[in-house]
Amino acid sequence: MKIAHVVTYVSPDGAFGGPVRVALGQAEALAERGHDVTVYAAAPPALAGTSAADGYTLKTFPARRLAPGKGFAAMAAPQLTRALRAEAASFDVAHIHLARDLVTIPAARQFRLARVPYVAQPHGMIDASDNPLAKPFDTLATKPILRSARAVLTLTDREVDDITGIEPAARTAPISNGIRIGELVPYDDRDDVVLFLARLHPRKRPLAFIEMARALKETLPTTRFVLAGPDEGEAPAVRAAIADACMGDRLEWIGAVPPHQTEALLASARVYVLPSFGEVFPMTILESLRVGTPVVTTDSLGIAVECERFGAAHVTDGSPERLAESVSRVFTREGEPARLRAGGEEFLRAKLDVAKVVAVLEAWYVRQAEATA
Repeated sequence: MKIAHVVTYVSPDGAFGGPVRVALGQAEALAERGHDVTVYAAAPPALAGTSAADGYTLKTFPARRLAPGKGFAAMAAPQLTRALRAEAASFDVAHIHLARDLVTIPAARQFRLARVPYVAQPHGMIDASDNPLAKPFDTLATKPILRSARAVLTLTDREVDDITGIEPAARTAPISNGIRIGELVPYDDRDDVVLFLARLHPRKRPLAFIEMARALKETLPTTRFVLAGPDEGEAPAVRAAIADACMGDRLEWIGAVPPHQTEALLASARVYVLPSFGEVFPMTILESLRVGTPVVTTDSLGIAVECERFGAAHVTDGSPERLAESVSRVFTREGEPARLRAGGEEFLRAKLDVAKVVAVLEAWYVRQAEATA
């Protein structure tokens, strides 16, 4: 089949996070199954162009910010929309990694106008927002795209509720994020590091990580606490909190890390801590499980219940005190890292193998293409 994927923004610093890693991982796995896959995205203007990547074609177009300080919601890619106006009809099916933005929604509209069946996968980005602009935007733009999608692929029951609350006629279908599974990275010779790897955004709660580090300053006297990720509004507060902690080089923010380096960074740490709230299916947790890095996270995540069921992570209430207790257990309780690594590997093999996810996607694509023929 000839398959198009559309994701909002691809950049060397991985600023758009998990949806990009999911989209590119799916594209690679679909290409391995013999499909002709093209991924469309906005990108930094100097880096826009067409390239071959892991069996698929990546086409990126200059991103334009229509308003300062509005994040990705105010990003557009007019050249991408124009390209799809010419190219959309050549595809059998499209997969839109949908957000409330001016990249993926206009792209979905082009496939709809070309009568190409498409599925939408929002990755938790289309939620029951209290932003006053969300409702009129949804009425004008989001709802028609959700309604016309052959399926809206959802990760959790909570996401189903959010989507159907916005558009009751949306046809939701369950899917998991997936990741390529290999052998766990050895644990014994790792750096004495606790890692935060995420955007510096209020939802990710980097300040909670810093408070946790302060609580562990005496308990783990040689351990370093490292924040890695691009700024998305919290950098001034993070810098101030780091200075306040007076921990020297034991607590630092190293900035954005290119996506091709994140696996090595996760594999070098003794614990990965993600204090975020309200997220659906964070890919950094899957990546940590894949390299065998024990995970500490919060019970507000859509993946939290499954993490607990498999014993794949310490799931806390998200307070710095509980995060600190869990990190301390990983360091001090005999056999705890091995227990978490085993639970994480079992979770991956049972639920999160990208080959299984892509087989489900392939079945959806074939059904929709056949129904249109």
